[in-house]
Amino acid sequence: MHTAAPPPDDVTRLLQAHGTRVASSVGTDGSWWVARPVEDDDGQWIEVLVADVPVDAALAGRAGLLTALDHPHLARVHAVEPLGPGRVALVCEHVPGPTLAAVRAARPPLADGEVVTVAVPVAQALAELHATGLAHGALGADRVVLTPGGVPVLVDLRGALRGVGTPTGDVHRLVAALLGLMPPLDAHLAAGLEETVRLRDALEALLRGRTTPQEVVEAVFAAASPEPVQVPEADELAGAQVALAGGRSGVPRSTAPDPPPARRARRERRRRRWWPLAGAAAVVLVLGGGALVVRALPDLPAGATSPTAATGASAAGTSADGHPGPGDGQLLSDEQDPAGAAAALTRLRAAALAGADADAVAALEVAGSPAFAADAALLAALAGARSEGLVVDVTSVAATGTTADGDATVEVTSAMSAHVRVAPTGERTDVPATPSRTVELVLRWTPDGWRVWDVREPGGATP
Repeated sequence: MHTAAPPPDDVTRLLQAHGTRVASSVGTDGSWWVARPVEDDDGQWIEVLVADVPVDAALAGRAGLLTALDHPHLARVHAVEPLGPGRVALVCEHVPGPTLAAVRAARPPLADGEVVTVAVPVAQALAELHATGLAHGALGADRVVLTPGGVPVLVDLRGALRGVGTPTGDVHRLVAALLGLMPPLDAHLAAGLEETVRLRDALEALLRGRTTPQEVVEAVFAAASPEPVQVPEADELAGAQVALAGGRSGVPRSTAPDPPPARRARRERRRRRWWPLAGAAAVVLVLGGGALVVRALPDLPAGATSPTAATGASAAGTSADGHPGPGDGQLLSDEQDPAGAAAALTRLRAAALAGADADAVAALEVAGSPAFAADAALLAALAGARSEGLVVDVTSVAATGTTADGDATVEVTSAMSAHVRVAPTGERTDVPATPSRTVELVLRWTPDGWRVWDVREPGGATP
C-alpha cells in the first residue's frame, strides 16, 4: 500500500476547499498529489500539481487558456489557484492508469502498431495546445497516462502554465519519447525484416527540422497500422513504478477502482489472442539489426561452448572476420574489463542469432532481463531461419560508468555485414549491410561473469 506524503499546509487547505483529501503522492518532485472525495467515494478524484511561477498578468492569461481547454487526450484543468508568493496549484481531473514510462519499464519494447496508437492521440493533444498559443514544455513517457481503456492522455501541464517550451520542442520531445518506447537496434535486418524499420526511420526523419503534430500523425499512419497497447499486470507495473526515477509514478492500485469484471474478461481474452504477435514484432525490432552489436549479451557460463554452429567458430575468442574466436571467453570473465566483455558479447550474440540457436542465445543473457525477453521473441519470429555470412564488426567500445544498481554501462559501436538469410524451407534472401551504430549496453556481473541486462540509446535512454 502506497503511503501518501503529507502535503504542505497551503495544499491541505486547497484540498479541503475542494472537499477532498490526499490519497496518494505521485511524482518525485514532492509537489503532485492525487486526492479523493472526503465523503463520496464515487465523487470526482482530482490531481493537484504545484508550480513555482510568478503570479502576474501573463500567468493569468495562460491559466485562462488552460482552463478553457477540453480535449479527450489532455488532462482537464479545473482551476489554477494561487497558494502563496511564487506558488500556484493546478487542480486537474485525475487520469487513472500507468504512465508509458511505467508500462515500458515492465515489458519489452512496443510494437510499431502500439506506437501509432500512442502517437496519434498525443499529437492531437499537442495540436490543441499549440492552437491556443501554449506549449507543453515537458513532454515525455512519464507525462502520458494510459487509462483503463487504453486511451493515452497527456498530463502535467505545469510547463504550459509557466510558459516554457515551444511547439517544435514539444513535437521533438514526443518523437524522442516514441523512439524510446521502441527497440533501437537493427538486428531485424539480419532476419531479413527490413520493412520493420519504416516507422523508426519515419520518426527519426521528423527530428531533422521543424515538425508539426499533424506531420507526426501522417508519418506514423503511413508506416504502420494502430493496434492496442498491451499493459502489463498490476504486480509487474508496481515493480516498474518503484524503479522509475522521475515523473508521475501512477496511482497505487488500491486507490483506484478495478474495471468491471466483464471488461477485465474482455481485456484478458484480447491479451491471449494477439499478444504473441505483438510481442514478436516488438522483439524483432528490439533484437533487430543493431541489436547484434548493441544488445550485448551476458557472457557464456563457465564451460559453455560458443553459440556458433553456423560459423564453426570457438567461443573462446574472435577471429579476424569478426566471429567469436580465441580470447572472447577470457574477456567475459574479467571483472575489471566490462568494455572488452561488451565487445565479446556482441560478437557471441551475433553468432548465436546467425545460427538460430535459442539455447546459445539464452546462455548469453541474464534470465528474466529485458535482453532475454527481447531475444526470445526475436528467435520466435525468425522461426528457425539462419544467416549465412553474417559478420558483426565491433569498431569501438568505451565504458561509460555504472547504473544505480551497480551494473556497468558500455557504449558499443558496430556494423553488420551483408549476408544471406536461409529459411527452414531453404528459401534464400539477400540482406544488405547496415551502417555503424552506437548503443549503450548495461552489463551485470554474475557468478559466471558478465551478462547483458539491457540495451539503451547512448546517454541512458531506454528503448
